[in-house]
Amino acid sequence: MKTVKLSLEAHIWYREPIKNPYDMLPRLFNVVIPSELKQYLSELMVYTHKSEIYHQENPHVVFLIYSVLRSIVRGSYKIRSNSSKYYTIKPLNKSIVPMATVFLGALSFDEYLNPYLVFDDVFEKQSVIDIEIDLFEIIEFALGNFIEPPSVEINVSFINVNRLIEACWLICERME
Repeated sequence: MKTVKLSLEAHIWYREPIKNPYDMLPRLFNVVIPSELKQYLSELMVYTHKSEIYHQENPHVVFLIYSVLRSIVRGSYKIRSNSSKYYTIKPLNKSIVPMATVFLGALSFDEYLNPYLVFDDVFEKQSVIDIEIDLFEIIEFALGNFIEPPSVEINVSFINVNRLIEACWLICERME
């Protein structure tokens, strides 16, 4: 696979540039908890399909969430595209993880064992650009009042971004 030069744009939410996506993950999850990040994304998504405008007590949080989500998408893509360049975790063995203990909403059991499968699946279905455009539209539709509903593709991106959040969280947890 060819090397991809893609900025993680972590300087927006971390104040320092980060080049290695594996260095970004622990810093990212120190800024925001995965469950809260998914909750914010879900709330924004609900307002893309309502005629109401999403009102946040602290509006700057919406832009922070957008920046963090964009970094997750870019970091996931960078990990997938440059897998030989970066440190990788070993997938878990099925025999050591009983299925009953797995609880992640958007991942299959195999994806839980090997979160890199999520990256392959997501980026085979959608490009980074498509996901970023859809993320922007989610924010735009949640904060604005529009006559026409958003495209159906943002629903796919919403699901895929949730999966990327969970996969990145698993990788971050297993790096330690």
